[in-house]
Amino acid sequence: MAATLPPYFDGLLAARRAGQVGRHVHLGYWDDPPSLATPVLPEEFERAQARLTEKLLDLVPIGQGQSVLDVACGFGGTLAAIDTRWHRLRLTGLNIDRRQLALCRGAVTGRRNHLALVAADAVALPFPDRTFDHVLCIEAAFHFPSRTAFLRETARVLRPGGTVALTDILLRRPAQQTPWDAGSIETIVRRDYGPWPEPWASLIDLERDADLAGLELTHRQDWSAATLPSYRTVAPLDPRPGRPIGAGDLLRWLHSNGCLTYPALWFRRR
Repeated sequence: MAATLPPYFDGLLAARRAGQVGRHVHLGYWDDPPSLATPVLPEEFERAQARLTEKLLDLVPIGQGQSVLDVACGFGGTLAAIDTRWHRLRLTGLNIDRRQLALCRGAVTGRRNHLALVAADAVALPFPDRTFDHVLCIEAAFHFPSRTAFLRETARVLRPGGTVALTDILLRRPAQQTPWDAGSIETIVRRDYGPWPEPWASLIDLERDADLAGLELTHRQDWSAATLPSYRTVAPLDPRPGRPIGAGDLLRWLHSNGCLTYPALWFRRR
């Protein structure tokens, strides 16, 4: 299956060019999560997005002179965060969307680290075996044609002992009575937030596929509660009667009711 672009990125790209959003293109992380009923403060979401990136990087043993690949690099938020913390690195940002890569220029100043930007598919990485010391992927694997293929490719381009750090969004079919059946959820999520080829993937599946690819799990954290307040910005409650249901409404409900989990995972290449 060929990779395709999520249509919602058209609006995000326009907002970025207009200076309305920052470099991060993912949910935020709150150390002390407020409820969904708490009003969101200006710039709060952007700070929480930066916090999520920091939390992921905290457990990546990046060292001077190493090579780091950011898969689905978005607008360069992770690359910029690395550039402020480390130096003398060879950074590579990869994305299938050349428009996003164009917005990554300037994320790394060039005075501390070297940056290369590559247009390619996450399940067919255009790099030789054992090229990178670390691979990062924040909140993007659910868009890929196959998580299994992505993990195999990641393991292939990693040097032995290299690490993978990723976050993902995993959906579970609701067991309780819900306003929507599983088929309707799939249809709406794919319509608004697709591509989403494997909507009902589990953490067990993800960790098994990583293990079969040669990746050993070193750390696992559940960031579901810490990311839940993001919906105050990305899908705020809208009480208007008769309003069409969007994917944001569905994900907010699934997340609030324990049917959406947000894992952060760190692996080491055997």
